[in-house]
Amino acid sequence: MTPDLGLLSELRPAEQRAVVSRMHRHTYRAGEIICHEGDPADTMHFVIEGRVVARRASETGDVHAYSLMGPGQAFGELAMIRRGGRRTVTIEAIERTVTMTLAYGEFERLCATHPEVNRLLLRLLVARIDRLTDALMEALHAPAEQRVIRRLVNLCGMYSTPAQRSSPITVSLNQTGLAELAGVTRPTANRVLRRLEAEGVVELLRGRITVRDVQALRLAAGTPSPPSRS
Repeated sequence: MTPDLGLLSELRPAEQRAVVSRMHRHTYRAGEIICHEGDPADTMHFVIEGRVVARRASETGDVHAYSLMGPGQAFGELAMIRRGGRRTVTIEAIERTVTMTLAYGEFERLCATHPEVNRLLLRLLVARIDRLTDALMEALHAPAEQRVIRRLVNLCGMYSTPAQRSSPITVSLNQTGLAELAGVTRPTANRVLRRLEAEGVVELLRGRITVRDVQALRLAAGTPSPPSRS
């Protein structure tokens, strides 16, 4: 069975099989570094199970998380178009994680026989640009407290299952991690979360946040509910 590789599902079955046959499976424990910023970049990873966090060092040497990725998402796309490049971020598994990797050489050979694979890479890059654009606009225009709430809403979508229609949803991330993803200080994130906890929207636990009322959280973030499925 072909694993869930996100955009890879848009390929025809024969192309999917061709890609998967050239991939290698890797398993990482919680807290394990998958790659360091500055490492040689010669593979692309598709997340099959678990979740990873992307971190990057600032000019002052501080390291900040800016993205969380889960099943169906990929990282390392730039390695497929920039031979001899270096990793621009550090990727850490925040729980047991399984990825499938595709090496640069295998990708080149696939593109020679399956041109649609190259278009898949373009779609992955477009999706990355869209996410970065949204994050930039939010950082420029959204108040700090709203960024915390919106990031938590996004994480609810990542940690919920397709069959899950109601609360609670537990996000396996501590307050420091949420603050980094939202681009705010930990005290700011804590103040927002304590208010939400007092309102019964969330429950703060050691190393994780449980959202008790997803609809109320969406209202606080100013984001619409996803359309219902029949």
